[in-house]
Amino acid sequence: MGNAKRRWLVGGVACALVATSAACGGDGDGDGADGPVVIELWSDKAGTRAGVEAFNSAHEDIQIRYVEVPAPEIAGNLNNAHEAGDASQTACLAQTDNRNGAMLVAQGVIADIGEALEPHAGHFADGSLDALSIADTVYAVPNQRQPIFTMFHRPTFEERGLEYPTTWEEAIEVGRQLREDGVHVFNLAGEDPSTFMGLAWQAGARWYQVEGDAWRVDFLDEGSRWAADIMQTLLDEDLVERISYAEYAAMMQRYDQGGIAMRQLSTWQLAGHQRNMDASLGQWEPAPNLAAPGQDIALSAADTSGYAVTALCEHQEEAVEAAVWLATEQEPVAAMADPVDGSGWYPAVTDPAPYLAELVPEQLFGEHADRTVPVIEEASEYAEGWTYGPNSMAMYEELADQWGKAMNGEVAVADVLTHMQRWTVADLERQGVNVVE
Repeated sequence: MGNAKRRWLVGGVACALVATSAACGGDGDGDGADGPVVIELWSDKAGTRAGVEAFNSAHEDIQIRYVEVPAPEIAGNLNNAHEAGDASQTACLAQTDNRNGAMLVAQGVIADIGEALEPHAGHFADGSLDALSIADTVYAVPNQRQPIFTMFHRPTFEERGLEYPTTWEEAIEVGRQLREDGVHVFNLAGEDPSTFMGLAWQAGARWYQVEGDAWRVDFLDEGSRWAADIMQTLLDEDLVERISYAEYAAMMQRYDQGGIAMRQLSTWQLAGHQRNMDASLGQWEPAPNLAAPGQDIALSAADTSGYAVTALCEHQEEAVEAAVWLATEQEPVAAMADPVDGSGWYPAVTDPAPYLAELVPEQLFGEHADRTVPVIEEASEYAEGWTYGPNSMAMYEELADQWGKAMNGEVAVADVLTHMQRWTVADLERQGVNVVE
């Protein structure tokens, strides 16, 4: 097991990783002998159906069968079918991201599509293929990146003569002044450690790195410790609201009332704010992301999404072709970018400019709406080099548990890092994966 796990690190995902011979071929959906090759696609993202319909109208030799599968269920369903070696119970294409994808490729569930994707590489934004790769293995066709920026409730700042913060340290100082009036600068959810993880990532942390034939694990670097200090200060000094994302309506109400002064977000979250606000529509202003130390331009740090091709898929070449079309052609890309009928996604294409105006929430930003596209464009510079490891989903679940304890004051945020270092190394070693610290 250990040798098989190590082999994929340096040579791509091979059949040696797979428990059954069926996983190296699979039955697929239709052989094309008497009709088109049929590729089944799993996703639940709004706009996908419109893109699939456009693809099917434009193609005769390949057709896509769209099956709406809730995102939290996709990885488990793919893994179950793979373990059973049952191609009839799985998809050829599945919507994923680099956190799920890293785990699925390590398990041999999804294929290395680097060779098939190479002729199309020029269609994708710089860094997007790297974000969906481990070593020399490319495991998904990119269809979304997440530029991270902020929005501020302008009256909250104008009434107090405050400038918008541009760094996390400045946000803390502003938060101290707002706290006197019962206003929180930010919201953090106890079940979601993504803000903390993204902050460490933005500051240069790289929790997993491939080193030779092993994984280097490091949760204790300078960037991670800086992020922990920022989070600890926000929590200790009661500068943040603590509303769960499960209480979405309550959270939106606090924003709408001006009780939370700012939010760090990406394009896919804008439509929800516009749809769920009333009193504060037109009072919000987009601005760049808060910068980490040493950054003249605040870098974005968030997951990249894409279409993975399953190892059981018999028609992998056709699946890649279909995925590239969905991810790069004007009609499906516009459908995904649509903030009303689609998902408000920032496309992972070489030139996203034609789709950016569609992402602007005119009512939410009002007279500030014309600043949105420049802000998004400035935010499209990413903290590259982040890699998730073979136990990425289990790691994130453990991190979420520890983050909840930190939010409740049971442990210090810095202690979360120490715990995650020990836990992640032990978990990988238990699976027979080579680890260095």
